[in-house]
Amino acid sequence: MKRRMMSLLLGVTLTATAFAAGCGSNGTNPEGNKGTEAQKPAQDDAQGDEKGDAPQASGGGQTIKWLTFGPGEDNWEGLTRPILAKFEEETGIHVETECYAFKDLFQVIETKFAAGESDVDVCSVDVTYIAKYGTSGYLEPLDSYFTEEEKALWDDASYSAGVWEGTMYAAPENTSAQVLYYNKTLLDEAGITLPENDAEHRLTYEEVAALAKQAQDALDPDRSKGIIGLDFQQVSRVYQMNMLPNSMGGANISEDGYTLDGVINTEPWINAMTWYQDLVKDGIASQGYDADGVASQFYAGKMVFIVNGTWCRSRMECDDELGCTYAPCFEGYEDQVATSTGSWYFGINSRSEKKDAAAEFVKYFTLGEGSDMWLDINGDVPSRLDRQEAIVNDPDALPEMKIAAYEAANTAYPRAVTPLFGEYSTVLNAAWEDVRNGADVTEVIEAAIDQYESAVAASQN
Repeated sequence: MKRRMMSLLLGVTLTATAFAAGCGSNGTNPEGNKGTEAQKPAQDDAQGDEKGDAPQASGGGQTIKWLTFGPGEDNWEGLTRPILAKFEEETGIHVETECYAFKDLFQVIETKFAAGESDVDVCSVDVTYIAKYGTSGYLEPLDSYFTEEEKALWDDASYSAGVWEGTMYAAPENTSAQVLYYNKTLLDEAGITLPENDAEHRLTYEEVAALAKQAQDALDPDRSKGIIGLDFQQVSRVYQMNMLPNSMGGANISEDGYTLDGVINTEPWINAMTWYQDLVKDGIASQGYDADGVASQFYAGKMVFIVNGTWCRSRMECDDELGCTYAPCFEGYEDQVATSTGSWYFGINSRSEKKDAAAEFVKYFTLGEGSDMWLDINGDVPSRLDRQEAIVNDPDALPEMKIAAYEAANTAYPRAVTPLFGEYSTVLNAAWEDVRNGADVTEVIEAAIDQYESAVAASQN
């Protein structure tokens, strides 16, 4: 994937000096979100140069409806209210929100859009659903509303995840990124000093695993204390686990979004899954814990290293216990670093009768003043390159946010873009868990290919 290098590289290992208590206030899906490995196409549709003449909303006095999640004053409904008020003040367009709990939003969208309802104009789209909604005709193509110059304002991973079969269907609200956190207290007690590292000279996964085992041997030689050496917060979930084969040059899915054969039965996947399985067999990584359980072990001070996203600040009581640095790379693959990414997008209902006003709102919230307001309010990792660079250059920014902003611009690798992401994630989440529990890697991969092919076949009948 093409990398957009920032003008400023971060220096030696950063340590966390300040962490907010608890998770971010947006209540987003802990899997983050993301799409495909596709590059930005030179030309996304057949409109050619006409895309530069992006249509504008026809004026004020209109009301559009935004279907989203997060009801309540402390959630998206309340947090976005000043943004919507400012948008109405500037454009005269009133935005009515219809908020649902996260678990209910997807069914509501499916029901309304499949029925061809036009009362919703804009919807919040989890990135994993973009290809499905595009294929189903639910979403209006956005290429006529965003110029090539505007598209280039987002990092490559954020933009490409909103594209399916060469058409832009959704615009990124924000994104997510991965950081390697470590417990400084445990390392100090074990007498371990991390080697100096930065974005250009990362720790390798092999080095981190060796340091983790060294700490376990010093602090918990008989393993009676249950100290975990290294783990992944999104354990057995493709959002984070796939960054391992991605970091060895492996893809997530075929370019057409429907094939795993020839993709996951390759050296990057076999080697990555074998490395992870050995990590578990050696007692460095955990077994038995789900994603919430893994995180709780780190917060309880019982884990040395964890790969985690910035959507949930550490809940360890003492800030001085925590450090953070860049996600590792594999030895021999230092130039193929890949980090998990993705989050929420905006799409326009293809049946909307107010598409121009809806597009003006989407642009305001993803590239305009509304975007600035949202990022300031919510503190998520920006998809916009200018805001990413601003964080990198901000001396007061949290260290993990500086790292996250750099990774989003340079190493972010989106999840598979496929209309069958639900089936894809079900199959491969199970495959990662099977590998974690000691199943034969090759057999697991072949079974996953068969299961996904069956799902594809069923969807086409």
